[in-house]
Amino acid sequence: MIKLTIFSLTSLLSDTANNFEQKACDYFFENIFTQEYKDYKVIEFQTQTDTSKYWGVVHQCENWDQTTKGKIISSTPGKMVVVKANTPNIKLRKIRKSSGRLKVYVYSRVKVDNTYFVSIATYRKLRFAEYYFIRFDKEGNIIETCKTGEII
Repeated sequence: MIKLTIFSLTSLLSDTANNFEQKACDYFFENIFTQEYKDYKVIEFQTQTDTSKYWGVVHQCENWDQTTKGKIISSTPGKMVVVKANTPNIKLRKIRKSSGRLKVYVYSRVKVDNTYFVSIATYRKLRFAEYYFIRFDKEGNIIETCKTGEII
């Protein structure tokens, strides 16, 4: 019985630590996707978070100070976790390099002081790349977001 309780508590704590990426993904599809990408019916989605460190475009976020931006870029991303896209009206496909479909990537969270940041990137071959940075407090509440982008 004690082992079961310890296992349950460990699972609960580890699930809480990994919730930032899923919460960001849920927020993205419920709010941002429905406004910015409402015409897309089929997208390609990466179900595992990306742990690479491509956060340089965060410098375009005007609502964050330079110190915070520097800490975001120098932070080490969290471990890779699995995320789900809760999109009942959108068909999801695996990412393919040669495809011209909209691709959506979720990056592993980074911690800066007492807040967490998760980046979600959208990419359309030979058209655009847009990045959404979602800032959480330590309890997992969304504090603010920032959108940046570049034309490819």
